[in-house]
Amino acid sequence: MAAVWIDGFHEPSWGWIVTGATPRGLCACHVFGPAFSRTPGSPGLSDVRAVAEPFFRALFANHDMRWEGNEVSRAARRALTDYLHGCGHHPHVPVDWIGGSPFQHAVWRELCRIPYGATVTYGDIARRVGRPTGARAVGQACSNNPTAIIVPCHRVVGRNGSLGGYSGGVDVKKALLRLEGITIGGRNAGP
Repeated sequence: MAAVWIDGFHEPSWGWIVTGATPRGLCACHVFGPAFSRTPGSPGLSDVRAVAEPFFRALFANHDMRWEGNEVSRAARRALTDYLHGCGHHPHVPVDWIGGSPFQHAVWRELCRIPYGATVTYGDIARRVGRPTGARAVGQACSNNPTAIIVPCHRVVGRNGSLGGYSGGVDVKKALLRLEGITIGGRNAGP
């Protein structure tokens, strides 16, 4: 059985960031934010693991989960920490999508082309992947993106500038957009 290495770290302003990795790349990244903010007596990694484990088991039902870091997850931790501290560029980490449909992979690849500090609409992505009327399908692919932040679905907004949803919560999406200098409610031109 193939393995996925699960690792987590706490960022005071963001909450817990939990990643899954194979030797080839990151296969999951999820923000367990406001519910797990660190204050005296609040949840540690073992408490977060109790919530994260069912989430990761659903993603990786046919994989052995190892709750320890590997080389990829350590690189992801460094890149994500730099990004979340405002380094001014996207965290580049190789990805290894071990799940998802060909359409989802096409959407996720297109998300990786959205530059730091820019937004595009769900309809923009739909047109780019050859499904001009598929904005809702793109929204579903974004909601199923297992590698949040690294594959920047937070940079996709509604046609009217609405935020849409986000797996880590809309507050996390807003914070990520603000971190990148994106005006919320306005739309920066994407490529």
